[in-house]
Amino acid sequence: MESKITKKDHERLTPDNAALLLIDHQVGLFTGVRDIPVAELKHNVVALAKAARVLGVPTIVTATSPEMWGPTSGS
Repeated sequence: MESKITKKDHERLTPDNAALLLIDHQVGLFTGVRDIPVAELKHNVVALAKAARVLGVPTIVTATSPEMWGPTSGS
């Protein structure tokens, strides 16, 4: 199967053609993370969200069962 790469496939990301999606970054779900310290994970997620805001990148945040897992980190 041959693939043709067009100029559009390589266009620069902008707030008009990209978005940041943060899925289930809830306080209660952080306890399951084992490969990075929780404080470092939270710091990285908050920094990424702040950078997206400064750059005007739309950000979508999801939360699974906030009643059970708590608020989204950084809320």
